[in-house]
Amino acid sequence: MAYYDALKAAWNNPTQPPPGVTGTGLSAGMSTEIKLGHVNAWTVTGAVPTSFYTTGNEVFNCIAWSEFNALQAARQTSILNMLNVPGALISGTDNADSLIPGVMLSSFAAGTKTRTALIALAKAITQTWCKANGYPENPNGGGGLTMIDVQAAGLS
Repeated sequence: MAYYDALKAAWNNPTQPPPGVTGTGLSAGMSTEIKLGHVNAWTVTGAVPTSFYTTGNEVFNCIAWSEFNALQAARQTSILNMLNVPGALISGTDNADSLIPGVMLSSFAAGTKTRTALIALAKAITQTWCKANGYPENPNGGGGLTMIDVQAAGLS
């Protein structure tokens, strides 16, 4: 089943943990349950998450002055007002239509210093290996794969 291709590839990868993954690798002497626990604890960085939260300060610090200064005053004010909203701001590839990502993407073209810094900010976000690969997350932290997933993938 294609849904489990990433899990099978990581589980059977000769390099443990797989490249780009932080956590405990899987070894032949481990029980399936132990391996599953390690996979659910794996984290990754380096990819723009589908969804993540950031702060206005973090986004603010990505904006290049010369690019901000080139914007119309109304756009500048709009951006500054959005970045002053208290609490976490949603972003990520699945949220490009949300207000903050939408305004930032429409205000700063691809390849600009600001867009490059925003991408670097997103790639620095630590996320579970499960989330990065489209698998469920546990609401209490970590991945949400179960023994049913391991069995369905043919790994037990």
